[in-house]
Amino acid sequence: MTDKEFIAQLLEQVTILTTRVKELELRLSKYEHPKNSGNSSVAPSQDPFKKPKTLRKKSLKKPGGQIGHKGKKLEFSSVVDNIIVHDVVHCCSCGEDLPLGFTEYDARQEFDIPPITIEVTEHRRVKKKCSFCSKENQGTFPEHLTQQVQYGNRIKAFSVYLQYYQMLPFDRTKELIYDLTNHQISTGSLSNFQKKCYDKLKSYDQNISKLLLQSPVLHADETGIRLNGKNSWIHVMSTKTISFFAHHLKRGKQAMDDIGILDAYNGTLVHDRFSSYFSYQCGHSLCNAHILRDLIYIEEAFDAPWATKIRKLLVRAKKKKEQDPDLKSSYYTRAFNTFTKTIRPIIKGYDKKFKKTDEQRLAFALEKHKYLFLEFIKQPLVPFDNNQAERDLRMIKVKQKVSGCFRSQDHIHYFSRIRGYISTLRKNKQSILE
Repeated sequence: MTDKEFIAQLLEQVTILTTRVKELELRLSKYEHPKNSGNSSVAPSQDPFKKPKTLRKKSLKKPGGQIGHKGKKLEFSSVVDNIIVHDVVHCCSCGEDLPLGFTEYDARQEFDIPPITIEVTEHRRVKKKCSFCSKENQGTFPEHLTQQVQYGNRIKAFSVYLQYYQMLPFDRTKELIYDLTNHQISTGSLSNFQKKCYDKLKSYDQNISKLLLQSPVLHADETGIRLNGKNSWIHVMSTKTISFFAHHLKRGKQAMDDIGILDAYNGTLVHDRFSSYFSYQCGHSLCNAHILRDLIYIEEAFDAPWATKIRKLLVRAKKKKEQDPDLKSSYYTRAFNTFTKTIRPIIKGYDKKFKKTDEQRLAFALEKHKYLFLEFIKQPLVPFDNNQAERDLRMIKVKQKVSGCFRSQDHIHYFSRIRGYISTLRKNKQSILE
């Protein structure tokens, strides 16, 4: 073997070993700087048992009400339901009888819930025979009375509210109704209430879809849900005043096409960079809350000043937007230029021979979608993050933790439509049980 061949062999081995070292360093970095819900998109349920790091700065205020805080208390009501008179008959000093009646008194009021009982109302349809023509005549029952014995609308609404807003499973719903009313209701009845409510809301779903298409900004997200022990997905499309949930066995574009709405939407869609959303020909804006967590991880794991700079830029822009939603175009230009110049060295420094590190992957993602991450600066109505959709989905995970999983596809469809309806009522400050 010649010297040149020997040197070439050594160089090749150095390259192989260098590549291997980088791969091992990358694997070790996951243990030295583990990802959690504070520095990545890892679910909070996967965090180790310790207090998660918050993005908020520590306040110097003490816990509880602050100095100057206006307290709230029950106000004396001018309208009362019951009056109980506590009379005095004998003088407490000499025992003499006191006159009947009174003109002076002081009062205290007690706010409480009246006893809850099942109220049975009997509807009697009167029958009469005409004395002139002998025709048999009878009154008319209300339209909702279709059976000889049935439950009323109030208990139906209450049970659906308990199951789909307070997330109680069947057994606990039955227990609560029994504890409150001393009436035993069956699982079958509860299931029937859900189906009837679902059927009545069909036109609501159609109208909500039209309203979502008219919204200039639309939030979208999806979360996994267990159905008969298998993974499926609940998708949400929402605004500040509307919530729409839909269930599908799949997560991606096929599910979104089957659900509809997005294929006809022309406004700005806010989402978390899931690739299927980019297939729709609408405007896009990306969730910066996710990116802030990713940047924190890069700061911790790689001690990267560029990540700190980008994070501070985004936080400053968010505060600026909160103070003045109509930011000037010059502010966007400055922010965009700083954004681009900061990540450019990381992009240029990438060697294609090696696998991308987490730092490089994030830098490339920021470069690819730089316009979409800063879209919130340009458009007054576009928010900084996708928290609206994430908040709307949050209680879906609570439902799964309480019940474990759904046992039938019908009930998961019931849940999606009814939950969306209740959420929309809440957003518009409407009473749910009326």
